[in-house]
Amino acid sequence: MKIYPAIDLQDGKVCRLLKGDFKSSVTYPIEPTEAATSFARMGYSHLHIVDLDGARQGTPVHLGLLPQLASTGLSIRFGGGLRTLEDIELALGSGASFAMVGSLLFTSPDMPERVFRSFGERVIPVVDSRGGFVTHSGWLSLSGISTTEAIDVLSRPGFRDFLVTATERDGTLMGPDFGLYRSLLRSGTPCSITAAGGISSLSDLIMLREIGCSGCVIGKAFYEGSIDPAKALEMTVVC
Repeated sequence: MKIYPAIDLQDGKVCRLLKGDFKSSVTYPIEPTEAATSFARMGYSHLHIVDLDGARQGTPVHLGLLPQLASTGLSIRFGGGLRTLEDIELALGSGASFAMVGSLLFTSPDMPERVFRSFGERVIPVVDSRGGFVTHSGWLSLSGISTTEAIDVLSRPGFRDFLVTATERDGTLMGPDFGLYRSLLRSGTPCSITAAGGISSLSDLIMLREIGCSGCVIGKAFYEGSIDPAKALEMTVVC
């Protein structure tokens, strides 16, 4: 299972939200490039970057930081506000190895095929789940599409790797929604799932690995000390 250290960006700073609520924003006293360099030195090879301002405004704001972050040698997965094909192309051209895309994929029935045809597996579909249904547009809108249905529909053009966030757990350190990931991995749709939201302990990582998740995103637990990044590496395969 791969671990993706998370850097959420707001006003150029490393921040975390509680359940996506911008009023709950906490800023950490470390610069984004400093955080990325630290993770690289520990032995991590991937980085999960979310442009919080981009997610709220509907267009990426922090693309200018990508060259600096990519210079650390980390493979960058960038998301937040990528709501056009042009935005995805800009992100990939600015230093991101992969683009995490959510809202755009649900704008029309043919959009998943268009995105996959244009970018293939360099796009990671983002399925943000709340109450079993997909939420989008910076988690401000709840759709009528179930999380399971979304994975099935998005897999048809060829997508296999998905980021699934349990939004009700995000930033809470309450532990992941293990039931959500079990149900998706047992649904019969061929998929690889990276879990996000609520991860707070090494035992959470063990359980996610046993369930069959291919990866997990850790943000607040690293910054607030409930998980030691070095110890997480000792028990997890990082590619």
